[in-house]
Amino acid sequence: MIEFYCEYCGRKISAPKVHSGRKFRCPKCRNSVDVPQEDSTDSAPDQSNGFEPQTTLKYSNYDLTLLNIQEKIELRNLADSQSEISEETSVVKQDSGEKKKKDENAAERKFPWLIDIFLYPLSLPGLKNLVIFVGLPPLMFILLFILPGMLVCLFSIVRLVVNCLIILYIFWYLAECIRDSADGWVRAPQGMGALPDMSDLLKQMMHVIGCLMFFLMPAVIYIGITGKIDNYFLLLLSIAVFFYPIGFLSVILFDSVSGFNPRVLVRSIYNAFFPYVGLVLLYVFLAWLIWRMLLVGQDSILRILVMRFFMFYMAFIVAHLTGRFYWRYKEKLKWNLQS
Repeated sequence: MIEFYCEYCGRKISAPKVHSGRKFRCPKCRNSVDVPQEDSTDSAPDQSNGFEPQTTLKYSNYDLTLLNIQEKIELRNLADSQSEISEETSVVKQDSGEKKKKDENAAERKFPWLIDIFLYPLSLPGLKNLVIFVGLPPLMFILLFILPGMLVCLFSIVRLVVNCLIILYIFWYLAECIRDSADGWVRAPQGMGALPDMSDLLKQMMHVIGCLMFFLMPAVIYIGITGKIDNYFLLLLSIAVFFYPIGFLSVILFDSVSGFNPRVLVRSIYNAFFPYVGLVLLYVFLAWLIWRMLLVGQDSILRILVMRFFMFYMAFIVAHLTGRFYWRYKEKLKWNLQS
């Protein structure tokens, strides 16, 4: 693992060595930081940073205190001008390097997109998180019946805490998948190396659940008052389903409830209407698929594991395509997000 500190908030971050040189999103301040190269983490910083003015070589054999004031001023002005030029050049190189990285990210698909999107969870971090999401809760449930009676009570409390943390982490990691895909990446991101604190976990859960409740609330209120499912209820439900994906994406990427701005959402849908309709149909299909699977009886542990694996696998893919929607149409959306 490579350990470094966020240049914006100072949080300590751990990342696998395979991510050296890549951009990594800080789990606390959400800014993108560069993961240091593996060989540069232990080496001392180079004192020669490329900004040293060439005039020091010309006058290296003289004592500057013996020069007159005018010569000193000229040397300082020349050094400042050369430093500014070097800094501007480095900024241009950095911007071009970031653009090149994004272009490389876009070209990472090795298979046709229709096939490659189903391979999104098959990175090492993605598989690790799938194992945690799918296998850990059932495993703890099985252990509850194996442990001696005196430990059951204590383990029940531990199991409850662990399950709550897993639920919070699921919301956070799926949001990370959306943000990572919005940056152009095509495989599931690293999650366990840079765990957020509890406030970040709770905030992401509130964003996900709050976004769903925000759009479904009119339909829920209507059926609560009238107690019937009619055309008005179906209309409210259809509006919620249509606006939910863009609202969900906006809240996750802005990392704020300001993503509910109706003006931004309507304009975004208008500018990328037909691709967005495809995203909405994807959400409808996933909801229908989960509903159908829940109707099927769960009569064995193996069947439960298979169903959990399939649902989480599809959730990863939908999160990827949601973020990918922004990456492909960000010029039309014009959200002006700060990376």
